[in-house]
Amino acid sequence: MDCINCGKETSHYPFHVLQVLTLHVRDLKGDKRIQALGDFEDYAVCRDCAQTKLDTILNNRSALLRGLAPFAAAQILGIVLAAVTWNGEGVLRLLGLAMTVCGLLGLTGTWQRLMQKKRTFSALSPEDALHQAAWDVLLDNAPKKYDINDITYIPIDEQTLARKNGDLMLLYNLLPEIAVQAYNRIHGLEEAGE
Repeated sequence: MDCINCGKETSHYPFHVLQVLTLHVRDLKGDKRIQALGDFEDYAVCRDCAQTKLDTILNNRSALLRGLAPFAAAQILGIVLAAVTWNGEGVLRLLGLAMTVCGLLGLTGTWQRLMQKKRTFSALSPEDALHQAAWDVLLDNAPKKYDINDITYIPIDEQTLARKNGDLMLLYNLLPEIAVQAYNRIHGLEEAGE
């Protein structure tokens, strides 16, 4: 099987996954989700791509700079705009203050998300960290859309097989009836009425 990222022949990190198709529908009562299970798919990731991803996560200085730069720019621009218009136009002053707050919130959220990911991967054993990095490579490169539906993936492995349908519902953001169907499909059980 070929690596989903670089195309090299590999057998380092094979993944058997179940697709979940999600359609987001907006109506007067808010947003709703319609979900259906897709097909089983097989993907693979080579060790080199997994190692590159792991190195990027653990040495995340460039990711931090790329993630924080737009929020820092918005915050600085907001401070300047608020200071320049402090005694003048109220709308521009309010816009500057809003940009400052949004920039601060974006900086904080991005920093926390990237550092949490680094701590999570640092706590894993080296082989588990590589396996998780390979899963991230798969998620980065696997199709995310099918027609108008979003595609997410459930890995079929020992951990998934040990989970109950409620766990699947929470971990993979499934609707309750889809979680039951996913549990049955993963375990090869026939659904009632089929």
